[in-house]
Parts: sequence; structure tokens; C-alpha cells
Amino acid sequence: MNDILQRIGLPMMLQIAIECWNELFLLILILTMLIGVKQDRSNEVLRKTEIPLTKELIIFYGAAFMYNLCDIMDNAFGTANTRSAYYLIRIGIFTYYLLGGFQTVFLLQVVKKFAAQKVGKRLENAVTVFQFLQIPNGVLLLMTPFVGALYHFDSKNEYIRSWGYYVWQGITILSFVFIGVVIIVSWKKLDAFIKNIFVIAAVFPTIGLLCGSFSNVISPNNMMVSLSALLMFMVYETNRTEVTVRRARQLENAKTKLAESRLLLEQSKSETLMAQIQPHFINNSLMAIRSQCRDYPEVYESITNFSRYLRSNFEALGDARRILFEQEMENVEAYLSLEQRNYADRLKIEYDIDCDDFLVPPLSVQPLVENAVRHGIGTREHGGTVTISAHKVGDNAVIEIRDDGCGSSNITDKQQTRKGIGIENVRRRLKSMSGGELEIMFNDNGTTARITVPYINETSS
Repeated sequence: MNDILQRIGLPMMLQIAIECWNELFLLILILTMLIGVKQDRSNEVLRKTEIPLTKELIIFYGAAFMYNLCDIMDNAFGTANTRSAYYLIRIGIFTYYLLGGFQTVFLLQVVKKFAAQKVGKRLENAVTVFQFLQIPNGVLLLMTPFVGALYHFDSKNEYIRSWGYYVWQGITILSFVFIGVVIIVSWKKLDAFIKNIFVIAAVFPTIGLLCGSFSNVISPNNMMVSLSALLMFMVYETNRTEVTVRRARQLENAKTKLAESRLLLEQSKSETLMAQIQPHFINNSLMAIRSQCRDYPEVYESITNFSRYLRSNFEALGDARRILFEQEMENVEAYLSLEQRNYADRLKIEYDIDCDDFLVPPLSVQPLVENAVRHGIGTREHGGTVTISAHKVGDNAVIEIRDDGCGSSNITDKQQTRKGIGIENVRRRLKSMSGGELEIMFNDNGTTARITVPYINETSS
């Protein structure tokens, strides 16, 4: 270590140490971005969403990593008199210039894609001209191993700049100044993320180039590249988070609109069906049949309840307005009176209703009561109890339908599907018509369906 320190000096040793830390830092950035890309591909929100500049930044970080590595080779093996040092320093310096030229051309391409194209063809062509302007630098680099155009080595194997270096540096500085001009011209058409990236990419490397032109010992180029890499990563991650949140909101809005359109489609189908089967004809027919059953009170009552149940459902399907909870309960009671004919003593009904003067979407309670009877009580050999309660809680009305059945444990797949569709339809009707919510809770004692709607009565609506 002392031999190396004596050979290259303390300032160069410090620069090598700083650049090694820069390499570790760049490697962490590259791995972090690659992991992020892999996670995005498995993320439902970001799978089909392109985060701007992802590929470009990964390429830039990879080039910067190799760029710094070549500079470390030059600084560490410069002035060494071994055969391996002789070749390593020549390979490192040549690759260093090659990567520097690549970074300039690459940055011009990024500026063309994300900025110049937004302004017009002329500015895009101007960027192309500056890309071709890098060709003289490439020619100088290819000539250097033979004629020392950019640099040469003295008898101590020490790197020394030649006349071509100042041509290279001048073209590169001019290119970065032009990049700054492009950014200024297209500034109003760029979003905040692209603006920040371009400013960082143009300003810090330019500072490094200008400072490097006046220093033969310490080169700030690599330090500025690493600093710009850190700042760009911070800006990129902030934008990535914003894109993720924005995309998630878009997907949620799309799902909501899809659900609403499906609800409208279902309502349209129901209205069409109701129109086709002529509900008035059905109701009149039932009334005619009922009139023939006056001598059979049970049959007469069942037909009356069935007629009331059908009439309530027909009216609900054709009406987009909310109704009083009292009216909804009339429909529920008509349905339960029919089911009690089927289940007899196996079905018990309990009511705990403190208020019934608030508005609910039609057919928002009856399907849940039907689920409680069919899939709750109906799964038990000895039946059970369905409890319907309604209370005012703050500014809301809370309706609960509880059963002490077996929940979903004894339901067939087909029954579960039909039950799920009914619950989802109720949930959508509550949300779209009143901003209400539906919760389904399972426990060892059965199932509870809880509806929460704003407490709005007929007077205040």
C-alpha cells in the first residue's frame, strides 16, 4: 500500500477511494432498478404501465459504472512499470474515452426522444446533427493508439493529454450546452419529471467537464456523474410512486365505471324482461285465481302475499328512485309469509326495528333476507331464526339481517355463485343509488349482512 501511495500520491489515492465508493453506489442503483422492473412486471397496477426513462437510466448507470472502472484502472496503474500495467492502462483509457463518447451520444438520443420531438422536426434534426458531430471524436479516438491524437504515455507509463483532447473536450462541452438549449426551448412542453432529469443530466456533467479541463491530477468528471446518478434516481423513484398511485386510481375508476355500466345493463335487461312478460297481466291473473279461492283461506292468503311480492319487485325493477324502508319491509314481509308456508315451524322471524322512515334503494333488503332463509336457515335440519333490525347510528341508518344457520359450509358451488351474484348486485345498487355500503360477516353462530346508508327521509330528500 505504501509503494502505491508513493507512486501515485495522496490526492490520487483519495480519488481512487472515492471512485470505489461511487462504483459500489452505482452497482446498488443498478440492482435496485432491475429488481424494481421485475416487481413491476408482476404488479397488476404497473404490468402494462411504462415508467418513463426506466431503460434509459439503467443503461446510463451501467455505462457510468464502466466509465468509473476505467478511470480507476488508469489512476491505479498509471506510472507502474509492469507489463500487465502497460496493457491495463491503455485498455482502460481507451475504454474510458469510448464510454464517455457513448454517454454523450446516448444523452442526445434521450433528449431527441423526450424533448426535441415535442417541439418539431427542425429541433429533432438539430439533435441528429450534434450526434453526427461526435464522429470526429470517434476518429480521434481510433487514431490515438497509433499517433497519440487524444493522449499518449511517457517513458514512465504515465497518461498525458495531447492536442486532440481539447478538440474532444470542446465538442463534448458544446454538445452539453446544446442539450441545455434544447431543454430551454422545449421547457413548456415537458412534464416536471423530464425537466428535473434533463437539468440534472446537463448541469452536473458539464460542471465536471469544465473543472476537468483545468486539472491534470484530480478529475471531477466521475464524481459529478455519480452525483447526477443519485439525484436522477431520487427523482425517478418519486415519479414512479406518483405513476403507481395515478395508475391505481385510474384502474379503480375504470372498475367503478364498469360496475356501474353492468348495473345499468342488468337494469335494462330486467326492464326488458318485465315489459315482455307483462306484469299487469300476471297480477290480474293472480287476482282472478285468488277470487276463486275464498273458501280456502290459506291458499287465498298465499296468493295475496305472492301478488304483493311480485308487484313490489316489478315496481322496484322499473324504478331508479329510492323508497322508504317501510315499503321495502312490506315486500320483505310478503316474501317471508310465503317462505313460512314452505318451512313452517323451521323458520322463525324476529324484528328489532327502531325506525323505518328513511330511504333505501328498492330490493336492497329482500335479496339479503332471501339469502339468510335459503342459504342460512335452509341448510339446517331443524331450521333457525332470521332477525331483521334497523337503527339510527349518527347520520346513518344501519340495517342488519342475521341468521343462525351454517353460513356457506353446506352450500353447493352453484348456490354459492347465485348467492354471490345477489350480494354483489345489492352492493352495487346501494353504492350507486345512495352511497351506501354492504358488509357480510361470518361467524360460528351464522351470518350477518349489514347495510349502512345515509339517514335521509322523505321530507329531507
